[in-house]
Amino acid sequence: MVSRIGTAGVALVFAAGLWLVAAPFALAYQRAGAGWTGATRTDVIAGGLLAVAGFAGIFAVIAGWVSELYANPRSAAPLAAPCTGRADGRNTRS
Repeated sequence: MVSRIGTAGVALVFAAGLWLVAAPFALAYQRAGAGWTGATRTDVIAGGLLAVAGFAGIFAVIAGWVSELYANPRSAAPLAAPCTGRADGRNTRS
């Protein structure tokens, strides 16, 4: 079962990574037009790695949800459209 705590943790990792990438520019400790400082490089690289890990975690969470739906078809029943007998959705009964 995919827990809400795990989902929130993955989302926080992704958000932290995005913040680390944006922080040098948002907080203006990287001057415009100047070469990147060591701190900027470190923040962008670490943030990029965290963002990629968080993004992969988000896909893992989605895969967990899908596997739970396949494992228990009754849990997915409310999501399914009612069966009308035709693929185009029109009712064939007279």
